[in-house]
Amino acid sequence: MLALEGRNAHADADAFRAAGVGDFAVFDFEREARRPDGSVVKVAFSLAFARDEQAPDAAFFTSQQHHPENFWNPAFQEHANTAERIAAIVLVAENPTDHHIFLSAFVGERELMATSSGITIHTPRGDIVVMDPAAFGGHFGVEPPDTADGARLAAIVFGVRDFSATVVVLQSAKIAASVRMGRVIVAPDEGRGAALIFAPS
Repeated sequence: MLALEGRNAHADADAFRAAGVGDFAVFDFEREARRPDGSVVKVAFSLAFARDEQAPDAAFFTSQQHHPENFWNPAFQEHANTAERIAAIVLVAENPTDHHIFLSAFVGERELMATSSGITIHTPRGDIVVMDPAAFGGHFGVEPPDTADGARLAAIVFGVRDFSATVVVLQSAKIAASVRMGRVIVAPDEGRGAALIFAPS
């Protein structure tokens, strides 16, 4: 599932409906959470879903946070591997350009960058990249997912502050990884189904 930051779930749902990429009710949920000091706070979210008919095994939605001050905690965003952002999400598709209309509607961005390996669309939280299977294998050195039934979510690219620290953390945790084209790559079988890519920010 691919989630984007949402500011108004009902407006997103209306936009998806108008674009023909989703006709779903907004899904609201909330629960209690605990801060590190033990105090109880409320977290709540509203989700607006979209659907790419050519990617039936992937789900897409925006998530509006109603109490972000209760959810985000700087202490929880500090990681020993120095990851500080999601630089990109990678999908694999036989024909990447087949997904540009859906992604434009989902992201709300008309400008797409086309390359020999696929397409890229920018979001405020990182890029969405769609590659063909050969390009994915060539870039990351791992087997692409089976796209016989449509496009698949395949990798997350994390931007890290300290590349050496990332390598040390993975090695100390005994997580199998390789270095390719200046990036550390954890294969999908180690990453619970997605390749985990660590690249300098």
